[in-house]
Amino acid sequence: MKPVALALKTFRALLVALLALAAFAPAGCSSYSANVKPDTTLSKYQRIWVKANMDDNRGIGQFISDALRARGIESGVGPLTMMPRNTQAVITYRDNWTWDFKDHMNSLIISLQDNKIDFPIATARYDGPTSLMTTPNEVVEKLVAKLFATSPGKKQE
Repeated sequence: MKPVALALKTFRALLVALLALAAFAPAGCSSYSANVKPDTTLSKYQRIWVKANMDDNRGIGQFISDALRARGIESGVGPLTMMPRNTQAVITYRDNWTWDFKDHMNSLIISLQDNKIDFPIATARYDGPTSLMTTPNEVVEKLVAKLFATSPGKKQE
């Protein structure tokens, strides 16, 4: 075999290996964690309001409200001025996005506070690399499930 043909064959093999590695590199590891304050039972909250962020152009608040309703919890989303009087708890959230040929969510923090106190009693967090496969709705559903599955006083990774 000629040296040029051998070099071209080696280059092609190296290129294929690099492309295969690059295809799996963006997937990375994502983590979902939740922490519930000791002596707190989240199952008692059956009417939860999701406080809308004014910069939420992707509908994350609505995804959270939908995930709560799917769990049998009465929920709505909007500004606090629209919150019903019988609301038991309020959820706030903060999402972070990055752009890599399209927008990707790389973190989401959900905090739940009792309507009568002014600090979070439970938080859930998603951290992940640029995710090409997970939709924001899937992230929210997993995060809400993790939040309500966590025992009081425990941090669940």
